[in-house]
Amino acid sequence: MTEQEGTLSGDLDVAVDSDGTALVRYRATDTWYTIGNLDGTPPLRWPAAADLAAAVESVAATRDTAGNTTVFET
Repeated sequence: MTEQEGTLSGDLDVAVDSDGTALVRYRATDTWYTIGNLDGTPPLRWPAAADLAAAVESVAATRDTAGNTTVFET
């Protein structure tokens, strides 16, 4: 879930900026988006991209109780 574009899917890269903000982009593009949340609260800060990637992978391919794909939020 990004603050700028909503949900992104496909081949994505993740990164963490110098402030610890989670970022995502479509692979082979130059535009980074801030990973946010549906609640509109300030996003979590991450110590490293590896920590962010592990968190994203932990919800990848999971579904909620209604059977919808789980969206990663910070």
